Amino acid sequence: MRCPRCGFDGESVGGGCARCGYGYMSMSSGPLSLAVQRSSSTSMPLTLQSLMRGDVLRQGRYRLIEQLSLPENQQGQGAAWLASDAQSSTRRVVIREVAMPEGSAADKERVVGMIASRMAELGQHSGFPNYIEVFNERDAYYMVLQQPEGESLASVLRRQGGALPERVVVECGRQLCEILTVLSQHQPPLVHGSINPSTIIVSSDAKRITLIHMPLFPPNESYAGREKSPSGYLAPEQARGIVEPSSDLYGAAATLHHAVTGFDPRERMAFFHPPARRLNPTVTPRMEELLVRALRLSAPQRYARPADMLRDLNVLVQSYPPESERPSPITDPLRLNASNKRQRSRISSPRNMAMFGAIGAIVLLVFLFATLPLLRISTGVTPALDTGQQNATATSVAQQQAAMNAELALELQSFQKKGIGFSNGRLVFDTYTGRNDADLKKQAAQAIQRNDLSSAVNFLTRAVSADPTDGEAQIYNEDLHILQSGTPFVTVVLGLAVDSSVVDFLLGRTEMQGAFLAQREINTGGLLPHGLQLRLLIDNSGANNADVATAAQFVANRVSKAGNPDHIIAVVGWPFSSQTINARDIIASVHLPLVSETASSVRLSGSSPYFFRVNPPDNLQGNTLGKFAAQQLQAKNILVMRDRTDPYSVSLADAFTSSVKALNANAINKSVDNFTEGTTTVTQYKKIIQDAMTQNVDTIFLAGLDVDAVRLAHAVGEELRVRPGDAFLTNLRILCGDAVDTNLLLGQGSGPDATIASTFPQDMRRLTFTAFGHPDEWTFLGYPKNQQPLFFANWGSIYQSSTVAEDNAPPPGNDAILTHDAVMVIAKAATYVQGPLTGQAVRDALASLGRGNIPAYQGVSGRILFDPEGNPIDKAIVVLRVKGSGNTNTIELIQIAGQFK
Repeated sequence: MRCPRCGFDGESVGGGCARCGYGYMSMSSGPLSLAVQRSSSTSMPLTLQSLMRGDVLRQGRYRLIEQLSLPENQQGQGAAWLASDAQSSTRRVVIREVAMPEGSAADKERVVGMIASRMAELGQHSGFPNYIEVFNERDAYYMVLQQPEGESLASVLRRQGGALPERVVVECGRQLCEILTVLSQHQPPLVHGSINPSTIIVSSDAKRITLIHMPLFPPNESYAGREKSPSGYLAPEQARGIVEPSSDLYGAAATLHHAVTGFDPRERMAFFHPPARRLNPTVTPRMEELLVRALRLSAPQRYARPADMLRDLNVLVQSYPPESERPSPITDPLRLNASNKRQRSRISSPRNMAMFGAIGAIVLLVFLFATLPLLRISTGVTPALDTGQQNATATSVAQQQAAMNAELALELQSFQKKGIGFSNGRLVFDTYTGRNDADLKKQAAQAIQRNDLSSAVNFLTRAVSADPTDGEAQIYNEDLHILQSGTPFVTVVLGLAVDSSVVDFLLGRTEMQGAFLAQREINTGGLLPHGLQLRLLIDNSGANNADVATAAQFVANRVSKAGNPDHIIAVVGWPFSSQTINARDIIASVHLPLVSETASSVRLSGSSPYFFRVNPPDNLQGNTLGKFAAQQLQAKNILVMRDRTDPYSVSLADAFTSSVKALNANAINKSVDNFTEGTTTVTQYKKIIQDAMTQNVDTIFLAGLDVDAVRLAHAVGEELRVRPGDAFLTNLRILCGDAVDTNLLLGQGSGPDATIASTFPQDMRRLTFTAFGHPDEWTFLGYPKNQQPLFFANWGSIYQSSTVAEDNAPPPGNDAILTHDAVMVIAKAATYVQGPLTGQAVRDALASLGRGNIPAYQGVSGRILFDPEGNPIDKAIVVLRVKGSGNTNTIELIQIAGQFK
């Protein structure tokens, strides 16, 4: 078969040309399968495995963040996904499924190879995404392209709220014509088929554009005449089913017309583009003339080639006065200041302004009367704040409610199967050892599911009375009182991993306690703007880190699909780096800041513009530990132990090793001395101690968790009891990171590790470790009680009152303090937001702390302001040790490093 389009002489594949794809007809897509049809209408089924947000491909290298919306003329060519790349902490990629026609494996491979070759060739030119690779997995082919940095021109225009400067638009047009020239030089010429503001990415410095969503096969002509959006950029011949290079040039011109006038062509009659100067009198006559020619209905009367239009654009650029002669220069051409916008508004056509103003007023009044009751009942947020719902129609409100109902059902199903879920009290997570109010919380949950809030409040009030230390019950109780009062609110989600493991439920308990104290302080002190109250919702990912993505998706679904009825503005969590890494991109995909309380892996630094943490990263912690080992302990020979499967352990061990080597101490890193967090036993640790004796070390550095520290310390103690008086074992010290700082070291909690710590307190006294917060910091630095944060008084009055058993109410630990600070810094950032209180606005406010006239936030754990990578700048780190006599141990603060206040 000889292809009539490109002249390729060879066998067809699936009824289409193996080189350019000509002949592939409509491909109807559904959620689980794709069907490919030949031009003769003979169909052949093709099944692809459905992908979901959070899935990983290429042996874990790529994690799917969100599905991208492709132009409709690419229906059936396969889905597109935004994904993170584990080989780069900052790079995002686009993964295109290649929906292949049926054929032999060799045929498919040949077609995919040709597509990959074309994409790789385009990627060599400016204006096209870089090609990375193609691979086969799950019985499908996937093309990987680099996601261009910047934002879509559509987003720029929405934010601008009007026309862009003509110089900026002309430069965009010049680059578009250069891009189309590249496409026209292929044989046969390549056609994009859907050029519009949504398929153009503008770089962050506003100097470069990139055309995205190049079709894998020729755009489906059968779809051209019925595109739903954006029809206003569609060429007349394309609407008749003829897709040619001239269609792209028309789409480019329609995009320039929109950008330079500020008027969306989808809001007017099809193919009607009024003279630009009628819509915006600041447009030059030459620009108007160029657009009139480029947007004529008849293709022969328009520019024949992109090179012709590029020539006229270059002439137009030369006609502009030099930059130095321009009055009132605009620093950022894509972000007009207020005076520029007002000036543009004044010179707009009075008739147009009056017409659109009248229509807008009518629509707004109708909408407000229709949705005001829904806003008050469903969200508790006043219409003045909830701008997303102000713009909703009655239909979209109904759709969002349906989406919310589906989401609630999904969350309940996940809870019943795995114990994970998203809860405002309708699910209960902490029912483990030591809780005597579990039944009351469960009864409250059942009442909430029946929408019986009065009964739920009654049960939760009794639960709080039965156990005031239960942070989960305290949070749900506070949330319900806010709903009952009708007070407007915003929500912060608390991401936790609570399960039957003593490590996880003890950590979750103290973090919920710290979060509740922040919630109480914010609400009683009126610390949020506009009289808002703060709700906390708990998002529990359970025992497996693999389920963190599912839990994070609950948040994303509520925001993106259900219309954000909870008015979520931020997420605090997760405690461990491996968990936070799995949640980060999913939370960022819905433009919410993720503020971690304790995740410290260096892999998180700069990994997302929406990621922040109140604790220092491992490189700073490792540096502090290294200095302490070499300078304070005078260690010369240090055995470094790590869990190579955990990002936290690896980055902390690496940083510590670099630090001690710089101080001329010897760091021994051997694979035989590696361990597995929470799994390696006391007996197995004894073998590592034997190796430490052979290496003649004086210190062991353990980059692990509290259970690992307890078992390793006990293993040393057991060996010493076998060989009493042994100098090596007597003097062997164990140095650890922040994940060891829990009351498990004091024997608190339940399970075999707590029993070891309480039965052998002398073994624990060889442990020294770091933390990011400690209740004695303020006293250690000489601050009297009346100058210390309210946090300590609240902790004592709620969790250490006369009604609370002393062993159930220890002093606040590192995790409680940092979780409190994470919630509080979000609330503080919210006070600097001008305008609607959204996740994006809070993210921007967090990034502004400590800059200009905005001060840093003073937390209980020290001063908090963030660098461009989301890390706190010179954050305080404390060094602690287990100290005691007889059968009683305490944790003692011995050093503070970094900037505390």
